[in-house]
Amino acid sequence: MTETPIFRGIPQKDLEKMLACFQAQSKKIPSGGTILTYTSHFEKMGILLSGEASLVRFDPDGNRTILEYLTEGDAFGEMFAIAARPEQDELSVIASRDSICLFIEYDHLIRRCPNACPHHSLLVSNTLLLMSKKAKNLSERIEILSRRTLREKLLTYFELQSARHQNRHFYLPFSLNNLADYLCVDRSAMLREMKKLRESGRIASKGREITLLSDKRSIL
Repeated sequence: MTETPIFRGIPQKDLEKMLACFQAQSKKIPSGGTILTYTSHFEKMGILLSGEASLVRFDPDGNRTILEYLTEGDAFGEMFAIAARPEQDELSVIASRDSICLFIEYDHLIRRCPNACPHHSLLVSNTLLLMSKKAKNLSERIEILSRRTLREKLLTYFELQSARHQNRHFYLPFSLNNLADYLCVDRSAMLREMKKLRESGRIASKGREITLLSDKRSIL
């Protein structure tokens, strides 16, 4: 658990004492299960200890949009949330695989620990770093969605994934169905555009496996 970004630098024995002091609770969630639904009364931070999940928004018409993909070590909760319209939209974190989550009440983060835990300040510092990572991910999402065409959205997303993996060959973090939801595009239209990209020699793909074959500047 000490390898989880938010707990980095905290020895295991001290971490166990601090989590007991914070009354942290762990929970197992099966694949497809709802980890939490955001409300104005949710006053805990969640940490994905294992598994994968997605932050999903459902509008009043039932349309589904993936706002964020969460992997092991990521945090979620109101302080990490992307803005939504709570009176109209449902915002939920849904497990993509069997997952284990840890929940800590916000009060334990923002108030001085009554037992003077020596690593409390490091935990807060690590939390701020996670928030910075969230801001970077949001900036990348804006970069993708600001592109005018479906082709540009796909290529921008693929380039960002390639940079993240430091390889022109990579696997998508989620299914093609979920990719369409993440890009806010029609799945059939997206698959047609990916076919065109393959035929033009821009990419090679098989399911979630993607390879970028030519320089981005020659396409956009």
